[in-house]
Parts: sequence; C-alpha cells; structure tokens
Amino acid sequence: MKDYLIIEENLIPDDINEIYYLIDQFGTWEDGNLTYNGGKDGSKKNNQIYFSDQFALQKLSDIVFNRIDTYRSFRDYTIATESRTPLISRTSVGGYYHPHHDKASNGDFSTTIFLNDDFEGGELCLWLNGGEERIKLPAGGSVTYKTGTPHMVREVTKGHRDAVIFWTHCRLRDPFEIELYRGLSQALQCLKVNHNTTLEEADKDPTFIIRALRNSLLRKSSR
Repeated sequence: MKDYLIIEENLIPDDINEIYYLIDQFGTWEDGNLTYNGGKDGSKKNNQIYFSDQFALQKLSDIVFNRIDTYRSFRDYTIATESRTPLISRTSVGGYYHPHHDKASNGDFSTTIFLNDDFEGGELCLWLNGGEERIKLPAGGSVTYKTGTPHMVREVTKGHRDAVIFWTHCRLRDPFEIELYRGLSQALQCLKVNHNTTLEEADKDPTFIIRALRNSLLRKSSR
C-alpha cells in the first residue's frame, strides 16, 4: 500500500473556476506571517483566504466534497467519517513553508488540491521511509497523506501557488485494521460483482464475503 494517494483530476476546470469566483467575490487574503506564530519559527506561511460570507464557505465545501466523494479510492484510503471545512492558501514568489507537522487534532489524513500549475517551485515535499517525495500536480490534482507526516512547501520562484487544504477523520483507529480494510477494498476491485438472488449463492460469493468482513471492521470501530 502506498504512503499517499494521488487523484490526478480531483477537481475539474468548472470546479476550479467556481472556486476562483468565490475568492474574487467573497474572499479576503490574510498574511500568513501574521496568522502563523508571527513568523517566529522562521517559516513564511502561505497566505490564507478568509470568507466572511458563510454562503461562500459552504459553497466551497460543497464543490470540494461533492467531487471527492465520487472517488472510491479516496473513500477506501481515508475510511472517512468526516472532513473539516476546507481552507485556501496562496504562496507567492519567495514564499515557502518550512518542515512541520500538522496538528493531530486536525484529523487523521491531510489533503492538498492544487488549484493552478502555472508556477515554478512550490512542490509539496513529504518525508516518507527515510526519503523525500516531491509532489507537484496539474491543476485539480490532489494528494492525501497521513496527518503527522513531516512535510514542507519549497520556495515559489515564479508565479503563485494556490491550493485547497482540508483534513479528514478516519473511522478506524488501529493501523492494522486500516491496512486490512484497504486490502479488502483492493481485492473487491479485482473481483467480478455478482447480483445474488439467494442466500446460498451469497454465502459462496467472494465479493459478498469480503464486504461482510469490511462491514465488521466498521461495526467494531463504532462500539
């Protein structure tokens, strides 16, 4: 299993255009140097958009989550119970984000969706298995990784980098159970879907059995 999930076209161009409309009409940029420890740690944080209009904030959430909920790969990877309201960040020329960890209280998985790709630098770097993974995706592409993974954003050298960021809470707590759930989900994708008409047929159907096992894991987590 990979340590992160990439969805190449999470948001389509119409989604991105809608988000930029919300930014232009309702958004106010806040200086990241003021909103993040006052820059005391030497990081130059991405500027963050602030929506005073609750309609705009809800519309942003609807665009992001209505789209990502259609991807089974995201559902199987995060085993989501809920996601926090998205935020939008902008990193201009000379901006960067030094190595850090996201707060545990944010959630279990962190997602970055690139809103544009006409900039240079600005790669999201993840520290995984003793090595650095640099990720820069086409506009609309997303990467999801475990919250707590050490990461940084490299300096933007041309243009500006815009991204949607949100955190997701997982229904399962045990890392082994998460891997088991993902493995069962992967096995389901390799099997033919059968429409059983009797319980005897279902009892011998691998897809039916695997779904039952996945549901058992989720039921255990809700106790």
